[in-house]
Amino acid sequence: MLKSTKTSSKRICGLTLNASPSILRVLQTRGAAMPVSIEEALVEAQQLIAHLQNAAELKDTALAHQLHDDLGGLMGAAVMDLDSVRRVTPALGQGAIERVDRVKRTLQQAIDLKRRVIEDLRPSILDDFGLFAALRWQLKKTWSNSAVVSSETYPDVEPQFEAGTAIALFRIAQEALAIVRLRVAVKSTDLSVRADPANFWMRFSGNGTSNAEKQQSDDPAMILASMRHRIRILGGRIEISKKEANAVVLTAWMPFREVPQRPS
Repeated sequence: MLKSTKTSSKRICGLTLNASPSILRVLQTRGAAMPVSIEEALVEAQQLIAHLQNAAELKDTALAHQLHDDLGGLMGAAVMDLDSVRRVTPALGQGAIERVDRVKRTLQQAIDLKRRVIEDLRPSILDDFGLFAALRWQLKKTWSNSAVVSSETYPDVEPQFEAGTAIALFRIAQEALAIVRLRVAVKSTDLSVRADPANFWMRFSGNGTSNAEKQQSDDPAMILASMRHRIRILGGRIEISKKEANAVVLTAWMPFREVPQRPS
């Protein structure tokens, strides 16, 4: 059997690190000999992660546009050709007509699948209608086929976000929902969004219990680490607390300065 390794906290170069005692000893004894300080290395690592996340978003956006424009155009043209065949060739036998209709239904299913893939890559509703509409859509998509009761509240007026901030907040919401979905016996969830001239909050809560089997494929610790990094880039933080038995509350906060609207 493998022995569990206890972790402890230590402040090194002004940072609090959570690691095993052996790793902390290595960092302390070798840190002075390293050409780059631990603090500088951590900053570089954070910058690299931010770059990779941004590059992934740009790549997904480009792929989504390509799927929409190129593949969507080809599929649409194929459906129109089938309609033309069906309309201008009345002498087709019943068997041929059924095959044409079957091909058309298959193409329509492929078009629907393409739309779902595009929305997963880059939610168009976020760009077209804003963060709040995208959050409503994501919550509905997440719980539509379940018995979970989901509630949500938003400010009357939606703040104006920069594009990079909006997609980061949306990804944080997706990851928070992913953590809740890793739990079992979830009966209710809630999303509460608040904003004032200087702050923005998203508060997620859900009940249920942790499930080791589900967490084998998706580690909630890694999902949470991704969330913390995203919000840290925005100058904010993630806080987790327990409201009551089996209920977890996750709050994402960031300092906020509204982006001025461009004149139309």
